[in-house]
Amino acid sequence: MRYNACENLFGRQSVALELNKLTGQVDAMGRAMAGRRDKLAEKMTQARETLAAQPDVSEELKRKIKAARQVDEWRRGAIPLGERLDERRRPGLCPTPHTLIAADGSQIYPDRHSIAAYYLLNTGAIVLRAGTGGAPTVSSVPEIFFQDADLYDEEGWIRTPDYVSAQRNRREIQALADLAEAERTALGGDLAVPIVCMLDGPLLPWMKPDPQHADTLNQEIEFFASQMARLRRAAAIPVGYVDRPDSAYVLRILELINLPIEKITRETLRQGAFIQLTDRVLFDGLAPNERTGLFEPNSDANDRYRLRSDGDRIAFVYANVTRPGRGKGSAIARIEVPGWIASDPDKLDIAQAAIYANCEPTSYPYVLARAHELAVVGQAEKGDLEQMLFQTLLRNGLMPEVSFKAANKLLTGGGRR
Repeated sequence: MRYNACENLFGRQSVALELNKLTGQVDAMGRAMAGRRDKLAEKMTQARETLAAQPDVSEELKRKIKAARQVDEWRRGAIPLGERLDERRRPGLCPTPHTLIAADGSQIYPDRHSIAAYYLLNTGAIVLRAGTGGAPTVSSVPEIFFQDADLYDEEGWIRTPDYVSAQRNRREIQALADLAEAERTALGGDLAVPIVCMLDGPLLPWMKPDPQHADTLNQEIEFFASQMARLRRAAAIPVGYVDRPDSAYVLRILELINLPIEKITRETLRQGAFIQLTDRVLFDGLAPNERTGLFEPNSDANDRYRLRSDGDRIAFVYANVTRPGRGKGSAIARIEVPGWIASDPDKLDIAQAAIYANCEPTSYPYVLARAHELAVVGQAEKGDLEQMLFQTLLRNGLMPEVSFKAANKLLTGGGRR
């Protein structure tokens, strides 16, 4: 019998969700959502009034930001780099030609219910030479990991999803550095052609703090810093692009403005006036191709990066990438860059202008969408891979088996998504 991990051996059998039993709950949900919307709209009005009334970055506000970090080291606030919280800037056109490079990754995590112990990483990348008329260069690099040293940690436990995700992140940033160096070489070292390198998501790697493996994050930051140094030597512009961000870095600053410094405690910080709001909504009045001032994430990871990068720190802006005349909505993205780019307004202008041009017509960068398409591993591809594994195990005298749990899922839910 042909093995197919995605096939239900007895046909597609499913039990319909009894929607009639949810009618009352769904109605209650709708009323609750409307009430939450009104409450959050009132809070956002207060936040905007606070920003309009006190936009200056005073010395007192700087002291409050420092005090808040000392009281609660995990508070996800930010440090403003300009003199005002309401700064705005709009770049001109991006130089032509320019190069956009994007990389993205996907993975199959280790699964103890599978027919074999392994994990897979797939890295997709695109090089788009805008203004040259040439076709983009695309690539994908799949890797399967099955050796004991890859699969198990020092204590013999199978690798966690966090570990696998960190390996994916490494390959994404390394792919950018490899391609940027190759592109600059192909240009004969010509620095007049900008090279903008993009990741989908935050630029700075983040991992869940683990007291039992305290050095793990340091190792990831060190690797990240080494790749950023390569990008800097290639005169590239690294960018982390966060679409529809739910961060509230600037709102955490606004909460401090009317809070006396002596009342900054862990409790008052975690009961902030603007909880559940996002900076994306705060800045949805940005004009098309306009950005905010610069901020630095006031985070442990950024502090660790500074120690491993000769004092460099990651900074960010919010920008509206939508086009004029596209209705009343905005498309606010968070754009993260290293400090050496943040300190050079012209380079930041180039990055923003290149991204904005690449967001036509979907208000999302084409190169990131294409890199994701090259990297993503869907259920069909996973099924094909496991069919290959099944056949190779048979050829080597092994009888593949899945767990009872996995087999039961295939039989009872294989056709449901």
